[in-house]
Amino acid sequence: LIPETRGNPIEPFLHQVEVASRLLFRKPIRVLIADEIGLGKTITALALLRKLTKIGQVKRALIVVPRILINQWITELRRIGIERSINRIERDTIGNLANRGFPEGYYISSMDLIKRDEPPYRYFSKIRQVLWDLVIIDEAHRLGIGTERLEKIGKLVGTPDVNVLMLTATPHRGIPEDYLTRLILLDPYLVPGEHLNNREFYSLTHNVMVFRRRKEEVNKIYEKREIFPPCDFNAL
Repeated sequence: LIPETRGNPIEPFLHQVEVASRLLFRKPIRVLIADEIGLGKTITALALLRKLTKIGQVKRALIVVPRILINQWITELRRIGIERSINRIERDTIGNLANRGFPEGYYISSMDLIKRDEPPYRYFSKIRQVLWDLVIIDEAHRLGIGTERLEKIGKLVGTPDVNVLMLTATPHRGIPEDYLTRLILLDPYLVPGEHLNNREFYSLTHNVMVFRRRKEEVNKIYEKREIFPPCDFNAL
């Protein structure tokens, strides 16, 4: 599952393989991968993307990220062997891509760009018409309750049969309604309400809808060695 790379090899971790293996047999895949920062959420997502492409389940994939991360994602796509058909959605490319009917391939865009729908470009209207096989949303916590990002990107992934991978290291920012809104986006069959904000519901989502691994778990349970050394905090 974890692809071979040239030059700068990826060292696969068991927690990445575990999550990718569990999700590979789902149809559709609609989950939040919320591992702590540094645990390789991007590699887990790209492993799934590459495998689903190889078995013919994904022909058009949309990757939605903060603008600052676009080049990093393109680098990682190439690192795992995806060289061709990488399309960057920008002001000077959207017209040509739309005229060509968004041919099969991998598309990457800023989450603040694709929500725009004013003429003449109408990014959102054009992108919404595409039948995406997989949508990956990095830094998914930016889809906050009441934001235009949530409203627009939510419409892209609202169809229950679309594969959706949300990635974030900070899934819950202290506002239950905000967190639950993203879970409801993943599972439209959930009925919104205060009844979801309880320990029982959250426990039911673990390793089902939400996958979160901590560095301590990776050290002690998965790898059984100190992959991540302890950190000392000192106040100055």
